[in-house]
Amino acid sequence: MPDDSAAASQTPSLEPAPVSAPQRKPRPPKPSLARRIGGWLVAFVVGLACVIGLMLFLNSRDQAHVDPSAVVLPGEPFTTPEQYLDATQVRLLRAGDVYLLYGDRRAPAELTALQRQLSGAPDPALEEAGQAVVLVRRAGLGGVVALGGERILRAPAANDPQLEPFASTLLGGAQP
Repeated sequence: MPDDSAAASQTPSLEPAPVSAPQRKPRPPKPSLARRIGGWLVAFVVGLACVIGLMLFLNSRDQAHVDPSAVVLPGEPFTTPEQYLDATQVRLLRAGDVYLLYGDRRAPAELTALQRQLSGAPDPALEEAGQAVVLVRRAGLGGVVALGGERILRAPAANDPQLEPFASTLLGGAQP
Protein backbone atom coordinates (compact mmCIF):
# COMPACT_ATOMS: atom_id res chain seq x y z
CA MET A 1 0.00 0.00 0.00
CA PRO A 2 1.35 3.28 -0.87
CA ASP A 3 2.00 5.87 1.73
CA ASP A 4 -0.80 8.42 1.85
CA SER A 5 1.36 11.10 3.34
CA ALA A 6 3.66 11.13 0.35
CA ALA A 7 0.73 11.39 -2.05
CA ALA A 8 -0.79 14.21 -0.06
CA SER A 9 2.41 16.18 -0.17
CA GLN A 10 2.57 15.90 -3.94
CA THR A 11 -1.01 16.96 -4.62
CA PRO A 12 -1.67 20.63 -4.59
CA SER A 13 -3.44 21.93 -1.57
CA LEU A 14 -6.89 23.39 -2.03
CA GLU A 15 -6.46 25.80 0.81
CA PRO A 16 -5.66 29.33 -0.25
CA ALA A 17 -2.22 30.58 0.42
CA PRO A 18 -1.98 33.15 3.16
CA VAL A 19 -2.45 36.63 1.72
CA SER A 20 -0.31 39.37 3.06
CA ALA A 21 -1.92 42.75 3.71
CA PRO A 22 -1.47 45.22 0.86
CA GLN A 23 1.34 47.58 1.48
CA ARG A 24 0.25 51.18 1.94
CA LYS A 25 2.21 53.92 0.37
CA PRO A 26 3.61 56.21 2.97
CA ARG A 27 1.73 59.49 3.23
CA PRO A 28 3.61 62.52 2.03
CA PRO A 29 4.39 64.89 4.87
CA LYS A 30 1.94 67.77 5.42
CA PRO A 31 3.16 71.08 4.09
CA SER A 32 4.29 73.40 6.81
CA LEU A 33 1.98 76.11 8.12
CA ALA A 34 4.13 78.81 6.53
CA ARG A 35 3.90 77.08 3.15
CA ARG A 36 0.10 76.80 3.38
CA ILE A 37 -0.28 80.44 4.41
CA GLY A 38 2.05 81.44 1.58
CA GLY A 39 -0.11 79.55 -0.91
CA TRP A 40 -3.28 81.25 0.31
CA LEU A 41 -1.55 84.62 0.23
CA VAL A 42 -0.43 84.12 -3.37
CA ALA A 43 -3.97 83.05 -4.37
CA PHE A 44 -5.42 86.12 -2.63
CA VAL A 45 -3.00 88.53 -4.33
CA VAL A 46 -3.66 87.00 -7.75
CA GLY A 47 -7.44 87.19 -7.19
CA LEU A 48 -7.22 90.79 -6.00
CA ALA A 49 -5.12 91.75 -9.03
CA CYS A 50 -7.71 90.16 -11.32
CA VAL A 51 -10.56 92.06 -9.67
CA ILE A 52 -8.70 95.38 -9.86
CA GLY A 53 -7.76 94.73 -13.48
CA LEU A 54 -11.38 93.97 -14.35
CA MET A 55 -12.58 97.13 -12.61
CA LEU A 56 -10.04 99.27 -14.46
CA PHE A 57 -10.98 97.69 -17.77
CA LEU A 58 -14.71 98.23 -17.22
CA ASN A 59 -14.15 101.78 -16.01
CA SER A 60 -12.11 102.62 -19.10
CA ARG A 61 -14.97 101.37 -21.28
CA ASP A 62 -17.54 103.42 -19.34
CA GLN A 63 -16.28 106.90 -20.15
CA ALA A 64 -18.98 109.12 -21.59
CA HIS A 65 -16.48 111.27 -23.48
CA VAL A 66 -18.76 114.28 -23.18
CA ASP A 67 -17.27 117.70 -23.63
CA PRO A 68 -18.21 119.59 -20.43
CA SER A 69 -18.46 122.85 -22.35
CA ALA A 70 -21.15 121.29 -24.55
CA VAL A 71 -23.44 120.53 -21.59
CA VAL A 72 -26.36 122.91 -21.51
CA LEU A 73 -27.72 123.53 -18.03
CA PRO A 74 -31.37 124.42 -17.64
CA GLY A 75 -32.49 127.87 -16.63
CA GLU A 76 -30.54 131.11 -16.88
CA PRO A 77 -27.43 132.31 -15.07
CA PHE A 78 -28.35 134.11 -11.87
CA THR A 79 -26.06 135.66 -9.28
CA THR A 80 -28.38 137.38 -6.79
CA PRO A 81 -30.32 134.70 -4.92
CA GLU A 82 -30.48 137.09 -1.94
CA GLN A 83 -33.51 138.73 -3.50
CA TYR A 84 -35.46 135.49 -2.88
CA LEU A 85 -33.65 133.69 -0.03
CA ASP A 86 -32.30 134.51 3.42
CA ALA A 87 -28.58 134.10 4.30
CA THR A 88 -28.93 130.50 5.55
CA GLN A 89 -30.85 129.47 2.46
CA VAL A 90 -28.26 131.12 0.20
CA ARG A 91 -25.53 129.13 1.97
CA LEU A 92 -27.47 125.90 1.47
CA LEU A 93 -28.19 126.83 -2.16
CA ARG A 94 -24.45 127.10 -2.73
CA ALA A 95 -23.99 123.74 -0.97
CA GLY A 96 -26.22 122.09 -3.59
CA ASP A 97 -29.84 122.44 -2.50
CA VAL A 98 -32.48 123.40 -5.06
CA TYR A 99 -35.18 125.85 -3.98
CA LEU A 100 -38.65 125.92 -5.48
CA LEU A 101 -40.47 129.12 -4.51
CA TYR A 102 -44.22 129.49 -4.89
CA GLY A 103 -46.76 132.16 -3.95
CA ASP A 104 -49.88 130.11 -3.09
CA ARG A 105 -51.02 129.53 0.50
CA ARG A 106 -50.15 125.84 0.18
CA ALA A 107 -47.41 124.18 -1.80
CA PRO A 108 -48.83 122.95 -5.10
CA ALA A 109 -49.17 119.17 -5.26
CA GLU A 110 -46.86 119.04 -8.30
CA LEU A 111 -44.04 120.71 -6.34
CA THR A 112 -44.53 118.43 -3.35
CA ALA A 113 -44.45 115.38 -5.64
CA LEU A 114 -41.28 116.66 -7.33
CA GLN A 115 -39.63 117.25 -3.95
CA ARG A 116 -40.47 113.73 -2.75
CA GLN A 117 -39.34 112.20 -6.04
CA LEU A 118 -35.90 113.85 -5.97
CA SER A 119 -35.01 114.10 -2.29
CA GLY A 120 -37.75 112.48 -0.24
CA ALA A 121 -39.59 114.09 2.62
CA PRO A 122 -38.11 117.31 4.03
CA ASP A 123 -35.01 116.41 6.03
CA PRO A 124 -32.72 118.97 7.72
CA ALA A 125 -29.74 116.62 7.39
CA LEU A 126 -30.21 116.42 3.61
CA GLU A 127 -30.57 120.19 3.44
CA GLU A 128 -27.29 120.68 5.32
CA ALA A 129 -25.59 118.21 2.98
CA GLY A 130 -26.79 120.12 -0.09
CA GLN A 131 -28.91 117.22 -1.33
CA ALA A 132 -32.46 118.50 -0.83
CA VAL A 133 -35.21 120.04 -2.88
CA VAL A 134 -36.70 122.70 -0.61
CA LEU A 135 -40.13 124.30 -1.04
CA VAL A 136 -40.41 127.91 0.13
CA ARG A 137 -43.52 130.09 0.17
CA ARG A 138 -43.08 133.70 -0.89
CA ALA A 139 -46.40 135.52 -0.70
CA GLY A 140 -47.32 137.41 -3.84
CA LEU A 141 -45.00 135.42 -6.09
CA GLY A 142 -46.63 134.46 -9.40
CA GLY A 143 -45.86 131.04 -10.80
CA VAL A 144 -42.79 129.17 -9.56
CA VAL A 145 -39.20 130.38 -9.25
CA ALA A 146 -36.62 127.58 -9.15
CA LEU A 147 -33.10 128.31 -7.88
CA GLY A 148 -30.21 125.87 -8.12
CA GLY A 149 -26.49 126.60 -8.08
CA GLU A 150 -26.10 129.87 -9.93
CA ARG A 151 -29.14 129.31 -12.14
CA ILE A 152 -32.76 130.43 -12.08
CA LEU A 153 -35.85 129.17 -13.86
CA ARG A 154 -39.08 131.12 -13.85
CA ALA A 155 -41.99 128.79 -14.56
CA PRO A 156 -45.55 130.04 -15.11
CA ALA A 157 -47.07 127.16 -13.12
CA ALA A 158 -46.14 124.26 -10.85
CA ASN A 159 -46.82 121.74 -13.60
CA ASP A 160 -44.22 123.25 -15.95
CA PRO A 161 -42.26 120.36 -17.51
CA GLN A 162 -38.96 122.27 -17.19
CA LEU A 163 -38.99 122.15 -13.38
CA GLU A 164 -38.07 118.46 -13.06
CA PRO A 165 -34.98 118.57 -15.32
CA PHE A 166 -33.89 121.83 -13.68
CA ALA A 167 -34.09 120.40 -10.16
CA SER A 168 -32.65 116.99 -10.98
CA THR A 169 -29.71 118.45 -12.92
CA LEU A 170 -28.74 121.08 -10.34
CA LEU A 171 -29.45 119.09 -7.18
CA GLY A 172 -26.17 118.43 -5.43
CA GLY A 173 -24.32 121.45 -6.77
CA ALA A 174 -23.91 121.20 -10.57
CA GLN A 175 -22.39 124.43 -11.75
CA PRO A 176 -22.33 125.94 -15.24
